[in-house]
Amino acid sequence: MTSETAIPAAPVTPDALRDRWSDLLDKLGRDQGIVTLTVERLRATVPGYDVVPTEALAASARRNLDLSIRIIRAGGHPSPDGVPEAEALANERLRQGVSLGHVLSGFRTSMTVILQRLIELAPLSGIPADQVLECSTLLWSLGDVFSARATAVYRDREIARAVADSERKSAWIGAAVSDSMDPAELLRGAAAYDVPTDAPLRALAAPVRPRSGHAGEREIQRWAESAGARALTAVRSNMIVGILIGDVADDAEEPAMTVALGEPATLADLPVSFEAASRALRAADAVGARRLVDLESLSWRMGVHSSPDTTRMLRRRYIGALDGAGAIRDDILESVRAYLDNRMNIPAAAASIPVHVNTLRYRLRRFSELTGADLGDVDHLIEVSWAMASLGGGGRGVS
Repeated sequence: MTSETAIPAAPVTPDALRDRWSDLLDKLGRDQGIVTLTVERLRATVPGYDVVPTEALAASARRNLDLSIRIIRAGGHPSPDGVPEAEALANERLRQGVSLGHVLSGFRTSMTVILQRLIELAPLSGIPADQVLECSTLLWSLGDVFSARATAVYRDREIARAVADSERKSAWIGAAVSDSMDPAELLRGAAAYDVPTDAPLRALAAPVRPRSGHAGEREIQRWAESAGARALTAVRSNMIVGILIGDVADDAEEPAMTVALGEPATLADLPVSFEAASRALRAADAVGARRLVDLESLSWRMGVHSSPDTTRMLRRRYIGALDGAGAIRDDILESVRAYLDNRMNIPAAAASIPVHVNTLRYRLRRFSELTGADLGDVDHLIEVSWAMASLGGGGRGVS
């Protein structure tokens, strides 16, 4: 391949130089030895190409050679849109299971063989050294463009795969906590997502905040991890649903958002636990409870949501009766809440608002006069607490 005599260097016209380049590139395109040598080097130096048939390697080497010749003839640095071969090759190697690193290594090997042969032939064709250098710069620029295009293909495929995996996981979580799932599918998902099948689990439910996307899921997962547990979550309509794996530490911090837990249950019985979590979440919203809640912690407050007739009756009796109090209405509600929150301790309740103890006593007396409530009677205390709980987290300005 190198026995030819080099053409003596001498000034040549632009037209003659173009003819020499054209002849050189035609000769390069006919050189089947480039394809053969490329395949041999790929087999010897790129282990990831073991799975690629020889015919496919030869075809890609041929495409790379034709691509290189096209870029040299064009005489300009290539753009990503001008190298569709990169996307085609990347997709082909993806289907064959070749990693991105091996694809890029293989392309560099192919370009090295082409450039070496070009450098051998150029002096024999009378091509000046500076033009050979410029040509090699074009080919390495082609390598950069090829790498960027192939990397984008692999990145997009990885993103698509990750999205598909996430969607399958979310669908499994949603079905596991709320539907009757085929036992075999339930077990397959448990194995895939490391969910125990015989240890107690707890279903969870949390609200989806407007425009927060999956931020709520991430908050729950971070909280669970900090509490010594693990949470698998999915967004379903206006609710985050999930599975809590492990026990929450006694000294764990509260989550940054409302999270309702169901009763402990095995994987097969998670729908029962989820129903309890859903009811706890609705009750928590009705009474303004925040952070971590369950049926036990909400206790009688569950009735505020589940018994609306009772709630409406008690609101009329103890909240609606204050409508005639005028400007002091909200102050009375604030004082009653403080009194209940501080275990009927008047000094502590007055300090929490804060007002003078005599002011607090006056407001409590006015409440009793307007509503007929005896705050020393257990039944009345329960009814007033129920009515106040129905106002949510605060009583001021609520009708």
